Amino acid sequence: MEILPLFKSHYSLGRSILTLEEEGSSMGNGPRSIIDLAKENDIESPLLVEDSMGGFLQAYNNFTSSKINFIFGIRMTFCPDIKVKDEESLNQSSKYIIFAKNSSGYKRIIKIYSLAAKDGFYYHPRLDFENLKKLWSNKDLVLGVPFYDSFIYKNLLTYNACVPDFSFTDPVFFVEDNNLPFDNLIQQKVTEYCANKFELRSAKSIFYEKKEDFKSYLTFRCINNRTTLNRPNLEHMCSDEFSLEGWASQNG
Repeated sequence: MEILPLFKSHYSLGRSILTLEEEGSSMGNGPRSIIDLAKENDIESPLLVEDSMGGFLQAYNNFTSSKINFIFGIRMTFCPDIKVKDEESLNQSSKYIIFAKNSSGYKRIIKIYSLAAKDGFYYHPRLDFENLKKLWSNKDLVLGVPFYDSFIYKNLLTYNACVPDFSFTDPVFFVEDNNLPFDNLIQQKVTEYCANKFELRSAKSIFYEKKEDFKSYLTFRCINNRTTLNRPNLEHMCSDEFSLEGWASQNG
């Protein structure tokens, strides 16, 4: 089965060391551009999953200039009610990805993200399903459930109480294998939940090019987290599999 590449750029709050610079901009020992990586590896429709809207314009201009048809998704926090801003609401929050199918979908994402940033903001932009339904269109948008930080992940590993509402759409669930100790456990629970109900797609989150870049990636994360390599204080930083090299190996 094809494994979908889920790229993330440096626009996502220090979560990636890949950039969205134009084709041919990558330096030998410097940052690598997702556009260059897509070209070099014959990836026709890369998925760009960002934690903010800041990089969309650069992504659109440079992917279009290189004649690459990319798919944009915004990864957002969902809570039970955006009007409630307290500790309990944080414990009932999980992540979802909203993908745009077309230009109308992008316009809907702008409205959705603006609502989350304006009315739902509590440490970061948040949304709830009731408000999402009002702006949703199955013709323009696709709802994705990430492998990490989803409601299944949160309920299983952190004993949270995250309750989804899929009454308005059929989501796509992503399954990953990055050699983390709990990957098999999450895979099992996701498969059980989706059985004969929802679509499952194999995927790989990509934050850097090669496995040997993991130390550079971890250093970048530590700088943003104001920690050190000796004591990074970062969850689940025990695998170098979040790379394009790892994706290529798994994808044959």
